[in-house]
Amino acid sequence: MAAVPQTKVLILHPEDGIAESESVAPYDLVIDLGRASPGTYERWSKQTRSQVICLYDFVAEDEDIYRTRSLLNLGRHSLIDRMGIDWWSVLWPEMLVPLQQLILVQRLAKYIDRECDLYSSRADYRCAALHLVLGGRITNLEGFFRASARRVGHYAEVASTFDLKQIFQIAQDKFDNKHALRSRLARRSPTSNRPSILLPSAYINVSRAALAYAASLPQEQFLLVCARDNAKVPQLFPNVQMTSLDPYFSPPDPHEARSLLELWGRLKMRLAGTAPEYKSGAAVGLLDRIPFMIRRGIAIRDAWKNLFDSENICSCFSADHNNVYTRIPLLLARRAGIPAVACHHGALDGGMAITTHDADFYLAKSQMERDYMIRVCDIAPEKVICCAPDRAEFIPRGRSFPNKSSMVFFSEPYSVWSWRMDEVYRDLLPRLYALAEECRVKLVVKLHPFESTGTYQQLLSTHLGTEKMRSVEIVDGAISEELWQNTRFALTAQSSIALECTARGIPIFLCGWLRDPFSGYIQQYQKFGIGRLVETVDQIAQIPELLASGTPQYPEPGHLPDSVNSEILKHLLSPCHALQDATG
Repeated sequence: MAAVPQTKVLILHPEDGIAESESVAPYDLVIDLGRASPGTYERWSKQTRSQVICLYDFVAEDEDIYRTRSLLNLGRHSLIDRMGIDWWSVLWPEMLVPLQQLILVQRLAKYIDRECDLYSSRADYRCAALHLVLGGRITNLEGFFRASARRVGHYAEVASTFDLKQIFQIAQDKFDNKHALRSRLARRSPTSNRPSILLPSAYINVSRAALAYAASLPQEQFLLVCARDNAKVPQLFPNVQMTSLDPYFSPPDPHEARSLLELWGRLKMRLAGTAPEYKSGAAVGLLDRIPFMIRRGIAIRDAWKNLFDSENICSCFSADHNNVYTRIPLLLARRAGIPAVACHHGALDGGMAITTHDADFYLAKSQMERDYMIRVCDIAPEKVICCAPDRAEFIPRGRSFPNKSSMVFFSEPYSVWSWRMDEVYRDLLPRLYALAEECRVKLVVKLHPFESTGTYQQLLSTHLGTEKMRSVEIVDGAISEELWQNTRFALTAQSSIALECTARGIPIFLCGWLRDPFSGYIQQYQKFGIGRLVETVDQIAQIPELLASGTPQYPEPGHLPDSVNSEILKHLLSPCHALQDATG
């Protein structure tokens, strides 16, 4: 990227538009902390008469994976509690995104003139970190009254876009993070002396993935423990009981918290003197959240410990290794000497490339996932077992699609990856609608569980208009078999749904420009023949030609989900058998 002379530089927060920050203009350079398409930045460049770039222009995908892994290793074995849990490794996933941002800020700083004046659309840790590196002067363009109005607007937007159940869950997570209130209102279910395989979950997708494996072992008893209401499922298999973690919470030991916080104080000083990312993070207050995370983590650990003491848990199977709610029971299981097995609820888990590997074994649903776990995540090959839930519908269908009446866009929570949602759909929705019209199919938008129908109705109204909006179907919840049968082709960014579409014989196109640059998912899909890559939003117009060019190319059978071997799974979860017995 060629640098230009810079006197005035504007740093634009992902939630601020370019027009909102033109009180001091023009700028020599505008840096977007969010993400948008090249077309958006071209339009903004003309509007501001400035060069506009994106913080994510400084991503180095493979290098960033190894850099974040090395940052994790700097703090390992320095924050260990009385049960042997390394809290730095447990809490690390919650620090991952901010530290990745600081890696990019370090690279950005080398691109900007040190003599420039910085302006920020609002206060932000990335702005503060950049100013710390460059020195000079920084001006926050957002005053007190504007910031107050924005906060009020934020809560109004949450109330208008999420349903009552979602709002209630958000409120619980924010104001009852140690489950003090929930524990008083909850009652424990009757205990059972029968040995049970623990299925910890904090999200609905995690519960569904765990239950899919439980269905393959109908003779075994499973206990689905929901750490949050969002994890509850409406229907269970006969061999599964469901209960809440809430009644197992108890007041934590304040002495242990103080001891861990003392260890954290020493570790924080050492980290700040070791890596520039930690130095910046400490200086701008990014690491100040760690004490809160430790106190909450201790409360969660004690709740799981109380459950282990109360129930006859014979093994633990977690479908989310990186969440604090579902990782702690794996660690406690290993401490208790019972099997700890993990899988991921999606096709791939980029977090495994960064964090430590605490389970006894990891289940891969395909050779594609196994290769990713071993090659990218650096998990020992002997710990990775190919074993997918038994899904009878994972059978390639016919190779002709003339009577299928829908195209499905599988959305993802792009805002989690700092995408500007309005800009994403300004580019995307008109093209998707035009594609559906050209192919004479109905446009269906399937929402991710983290997304709300209200948000998408607003986006459709804004970028398609009321008339066209009526012809678009929004699906929130599980996908019906009828929709699967009617889907002629589909689009997504990097969702695990690409694997299921491919297995069903449904052509799936991957929107490469919307990928998470820190995971390598799309590269792995391409390596194993999953989906067809569309590099830019303009290439959506070429999809009819791609569909007409021939039948979809199916990957090798081993690249699709492997059916479950119930005997191997049973042995992995049994305290009486080793892997050698199961595979011998």
